[in-house]
Amino acid sequence: MQVERVQTWVMSALLLTTALIFSGGLTALAASIDDRDSSRGGLLVIAAVVGVMGMAGVRALNDKSVLTPWLAAGLLPALVGWYFLYVS
Repeated sequence: MQVERVQTWVMSALLLTTALIFSGGLTALAASIDDRDSSRGGLLVIAAVVGVMGMAGVRALNDKSVLTPWLAAGLLPALVGWYFLYVS
């Protein structure tokens, strides 16, 4: 395997891990806010944007098309948080 390819894989893993941990942290912060506060939705929107941008960054880093169904995977932490905060 070429060194450049391994470096790309490592950078992709670091980028995606950092983005999803940050997105999950924002989701956990939204869960810890009092019910009377209206900033829960804003934090979940920011979490969704961070997740999607992380996935788009990984796609761009690997010279792939950014517009792909894989962007929906970046929404996962925010969608899980939305489900537990608003649906159940």
